[in-house]
Amino acid sequence: MRLTRVLERELGDGAKVTVTRTWRVRFAAHAAGYTVEGEQIAVEVDAPPPLAALADVERKNPHAGPFPVALDKAGLIVGEEQAGATSIPGLEAAARKYLEGATAERQADAMQYVRAVQQAGAAMTSRWPEDLFYPVAPRRDQQTLPLPDGGSGTIDVSFAGTLAPGGRHLATAERRIETTVKDSVRASRETWRLEPLE
Repeated sequence: MRLTRVLERELGDGAKVTVTRTWRVRFAAHAAGYTVEGEQIAVEVDAPPPLAALADVERKNPHAGPFPVALDKAGLIVGEEQAGATSIPGLEAAARKYLEGATAERQADAMQYVRAVQQAGAAMTSRWPEDLFYPVAPRRDQQTLPLPDGGSGTIDVSFAGTLAPGGRHLATAERRIETTVKDSVRASRETWRLEPLE
């Protein structure tokens, strides 16, 4: 089958990066549930020219997928995959390059947000929803986000999905993530689609 994930991430000032990744996936049944094996077969990054460095970071992100993924008999992701999320290598350096020439206040505000995204990625947003492959009920979660300067922000995550005809696995799913740092609000949106491999 083919699994496609589209990530849209706001970076401020109207700038946005959209990353589309596609994997060839196979479900292998075993006594404890299933193993989902995945091989990335395509990646596309859509970003404005000034964000070329950030786009390159996304293309080369080694943590772009959690495969192989272990599922229990209920179709939930289990095991080390859920604990292995890490920050994105090179993101801060790319952001600094993008902000060259900006005011000191703008640079400080943007870098605080980037560091918050790094922390959020390690804590929550890099992890795929545990019920991604068998979504049942929509949900929403809000957490406090500690900041490097000792302050705090919030991260609000909502997730909902639909099952394919027959109700055996994911058809489509969407996760929205809103990060608030002081007066700055950024949003990201992820969509997944699982379909037959043509």
